[in-house]
Amino acid sequence: MLRLAIRSAANLPNVEWSGRQSDPVASVVFQGVKRKTRVISNDLNPVWNETFEWDLKGATLDPASELHIVIKDHEKIGSNRFLGDAILPLKDLLFAPNFCATHELPLLDMKKQNNGQQATVNLQVCYLPPPGSTPAPTVRPSAMRSSGPDEDEEDDEGEEQQQGPAAGGPAGQAAGPARVGGTDRPAARAPRRRSTKTPSTRAVSRKPRDFQVRIRVIEARQLPGNNIKPVVKVTVAGQSKRTRIRKGNNPFFDETFFFNFHLSSAELFDELIYFKVLHSHSLRADSEIGTFKLDVGTVYDEPRHTFQRKWLLLCDPEDLSSGAKGYLKVTLLVLGAGDEPPEDRSEAVEEREDIENNLLRPAGVSLRGAFLTLRAYRAEDVPQMDDAVLDTVKQIFGFDSNKKNLVDPYLEVSFAGKTLCTKIIEKNANPEWNQAISLPIRFPSMCERLRITLYDWDRLTHNDAVGTAFLSMSQISCPGGDEPEAFITMRCLRLNLLRLIEDEGTGFLPTFGPCFINLYGSPREFTGFPDPYEELNFGKGEGVAYRGRILVELTTKLEDHINNKVEPIPSDDLLRVEKYLRRRRYNLCATFYSATMLREVNEPIQFEVSIGNYGNKYDVTCPPLASTTQYSRAVFDGCSSYYLPWGNIKPVVTLTSYWEDVGHRLEALNILMHTQRRLEVNIGRVRATLQAREPVEAVAVSWLHAIDTLIEDCSQALPEITERPNVTPLDREVWRARSATLALILRSAQRLREEATRVEETLSELDDWLERLTELTREPQNSIPDVVVWMLRGDRRVAFARIPAHEVMHSSLGPHACGKNCGITQTIVLKYPQDTHGFKIPGQVRVRIWLSLAADSKSFNETSEGKLAVFAETYENQTRLALVGGWGTTGLTRHKFSDVTGHIKLPMHSFLPPLGWQWDGDWFVSPERSLLHEADAGHMEFTDEVFESNLRLPGGQWRALSDNYTDVNGEKLPPLADIECPAGWFWEEAWTVDTKRAVDESGWEYGVTIPPDARPRAWVPAEKMYHTNRRRRWARARRRDTRKAAKLPRVLKPEEQGEGWEYASLFGWRYHLEMRKTDTSRRRRWRRQMEPSERLGPSAVFQLEGAIQVDSAWDDDEGKKVSKPVLGVSSPTISCIFEQGYRYHLRCYLYQARELIALDKDSFS
Repeated sequence: MLRLAIRSAANLPNVEWSGRQSDPVASVVFQGVKRKTRVISNDLNPVWNETFEWDLKGATLDPASELHIVIKDHEKIGSNRFLGDAILPLKDLLFAPNFCATHELPLLDMKKQNNGQQATVNLQVCYLPPPGSTPAPTVRPSAMRSSGPDEDEEDDEGEEQQQGPAAGGPAGQAAGPARVGGTDRPAARAPRRRSTKTPSTRAVSRKPRDFQVRIRVIEARQLPGNNIKPVVKVTVAGQSKRTRIRKGNNPFFDETFFFNFHLSSAELFDELIYFKVLHSHSLRADSEIGTFKLDVGTVYDEPRHTFQRKWLLLCDPEDLSSGAKGYLKVTLLVLGAGDEPPEDRSEAVEEREDIENNLLRPAGVSLRGAFLTLRAYRAEDVPQMDDAVLDTVKQIFGFDSNKKNLVDPYLEVSFAGKTLCTKIIEKNANPEWNQAISLPIRFPSMCERLRITLYDWDRLTHNDAVGTAFLSMSQISCPGGDEPEAFITMRCLRLNLLRLIEDEGTGFLPTFGPCFINLYGSPREFTGFPDPYEELNFGKGEGVAYRGRILVELTTKLEDHINNKVEPIPSDDLLRVEKYLRRRRYNLCATFYSATMLREVNEPIQFEVSIGNYGNKYDVTCPPLASTTQYSRAVFDGCSSYYLPWGNIKPVVTLTSYWEDVGHRLEALNILMHTQRRLEVNIGRVRATLQAREPVEAVAVSWLHAIDTLIEDCSQALPEITERPNVTPLDREVWRARSATLALILRSAQRLREEATRVEETLSELDDWLERLTELTREPQNSIPDVVVWMLRGDRRVAFARIPAHEVMHSSLGPHACGKNCGITQTIVLKYPQDTHGFKIPGQVRVRIWLSLAADSKSFNETSEGKLAVFAETYENQTRLALVGGWGTTGLTRHKFSDVTGHIKLPMHSFLPPLGWQWDGDWFVSPERSLLHEADAGHMEFTDEVFESNLRLPGGQWRALSDNYTDVNGEKLPPLADIECPAGWFWEEAWTVDTKRAVDESGWEYGVTIPPDARPRAWVPAEKMYHTNRRRRWARARRRDTRKAAKLPRVLKPEEQGEGWEYASLFGWRYHLEMRKTDTSRRRRWRRQMEPSERLGPSAVFQLEGAIQVDSAWDDDEGKKVSKPVLGVSSPTISCIFEQGYRYHLRCYLYQARELIALDKDSFS
């Protein structure tokens, strides 16, 4: 029997267009029998892990037989496209029966040449001869030479022949890592590269020649120990070199060393390459962490004389039974004179890299088999991912519609190159899978992250990613081990921790949940066009919006021979999870004080605050909330940017949401972060006094303050979790680890306070404590989503900021358990999605945010400022016809009373206050002054522009349009002669044609209108016969008259407001206060104040549950009650009014600047 396991391919050519990648499928032909793998979609580095078998029917393998591997791009329509092929001769298998050899073959193109991309296919082949057949002369396979002189010389022939898991397991089962050395049975041997030559038949020479050994040390992972600073020492034939010293258990080096030799191949190939990872700052000089050995000849026997991006299993050479001591990733090359070095293959994605099959380990060292079980229970708030066209057609023909569940979700789990998926649940935005996914691993694993991606299944096109989350193994597990040397003397004093820390240490296997994981990615709003932020849904970059969450649980068990499997969760376990799903009500309030440094302010600006789906103005699954500020137009600040003129009336938004009670996690996290911040500040002060060379007494005072503060903070116990009903196993382990670390730091700080003699010598220990505290300030089980602040320009989302919920969370345990920015005015710098604008800042806001349980809302009264006022509002709309008629509702295309956009019908007499609130007075007119500022507000000089447009048929004569004069967006403007100079300004020049652009000598630029566009998208300066549109720009500069300078509109008192009408040429255009002869529409805002029924103080704003109710029986046009559905609802507007402001004076003295970095390419700017 012949068995072939086709593992993966790498660096395949891309034959697709429009940003997609190839969909590779592999086929294998042996003696005319063809086998084919499954299709891997959109991947140039596919992983199949499939096994095929050919029954030889009792015959021996023909030495001339071969395997033909072809990889093609799968096409749904038409024939598959060729990507590459390779041929593997099988004659070498006759010399190694029952042995599985691994090959990495280069793929050739149609011309049987290398395509230049280093495309390869990785496969494993095994030949099982028929019983009773005469084996060929046995030659030992040469995948690896011995890793050292202590190699066990026991021959494999005397041992029982067994099939390894990679050879005998089902398709997709993971294979074990390769070993270095020949002491293991074939059953224990896993896929590994094979050379075409063996050590006994290798062509060696006694003549000296030039060789170069190149070694690239990339990174290390899972190094044991606490607070270590590792360094890698590489020794080749007596020459030694070292990397730089790094910090942590997973350091990244990326350093390359060159070793040059003039020796014969017989001498060099027997020399050893020796890797030694050392702890540079141990009490013992250069204490060993782990080592690895292999000879130079082993590397030279590999294809192209190289090991590329291989993981080395480190061990203790004096005690192999102690297990793994970490992993080291390296690239090894041995080049002779004239050898061409191969190109370093591209780095594989960590989640797709089959790390365990890319591992070299010495003989005698084994990894413990284990398996991860991820239980996927359910998902919530999955956004719409499918078009509603088909659903609309169903509704037209009378079928039921389901527009709220236009998504078919399933979950994909990836770890160490292995991927499994849950079942697909169609048309459900809140699916329940209730499935357990088991993935076999080798423990301890060097893979850091487990990737969980939520996909939307699509019948016709490729599946779309909804969101991606990662579970970091370092945050949900602990390797345990010995304490660092600084704490060894304190071990006997930790009597109060004996009940928490067992003899085997504080280590625990990866565990998580049951807990919700929040997903972030592109904005939730569905669009039929390609999503420009689709990469964010794969976890590449910072997600800009909440895209749902998933309830999962992760457990780990040490057990061998576990296959990849997906199975249902028992019903008893489903009942056990119910206690983790209890929800509590949370209240959030955000007061905006200022918005500055704004750019691109052509439209009104609004801010939105959301947490999860709550507060998203475009979401229909949650009740409407007062989560958005009112629209305002920006004003030029006189320098280079714009600001919003809120004055003494600041907008306020409030939210009510429901989440799990995770206070025991967030309170402990805030306490640790408070301790860490104070220690960091105090260390900075100590260093500042040392650098300033202050007196010894001043340095001692600052140092003692730092130590005493640390002792005080570490003496406070973390919140108890024993009485919490929703405590997970990870909560208990994290609490134990944190409590142990705080106790150790406390004892060491007390000892250091008594024994220290020099401040300079203690700084390194203080830094070590700070690093340990920083590692503790990580909470993987935070199920409350981040607070997201969005800036909207018109209806388009422009910039955002994400604020972790724990930073603004209030706690009743005290100020240390509260977030660092809870109830404190903070400055937030907004960001563009994916940050494609370089150094440009879209805006900066100063905001005060408060988040707490509803039971603690009364504490909000202690931190609130100003006077909070709540209003209901509606807009009255009127129009006039033919520019000569009177104002009224005849011909009105909007509702008589509506919201600010004119789309939602809001009759004045149909408003009902929320439960617990009542009216305070009657309706009154109150214009929104912040919307009435013109584009020239804040400027001393301004240029008006008008575009004159012409139209023609191709080849015809140009003629003027009915709307001959427009703005740059094509909106109609009055003729040049009718444009008046505003009050407080004077014209500096007459209207002139702008010829300083890409236009012809008369100022015209030309374009073509392509339906469905209403105007050209591009303009050119040269006229062609096919052009149908042309335009030219008229400009006129004006200057503000300083003698008659018009101030910004002030907020008028009610008795000064008059009728309060705002005028515009058309609905939706910019409104202004003074009526012009071209105006055809006007509106005015009516407001009515509300007050709570009880005296609750500022916290009453949290009782604005839902929205202001609109009585659906009222008809605003006739004033009668009729039976009509509600067209919309309105959230109340909340404002924080300050009676008086404060005037500040800033003085800044700039003395000098040195070594400034230029941002331009030349010096002419």
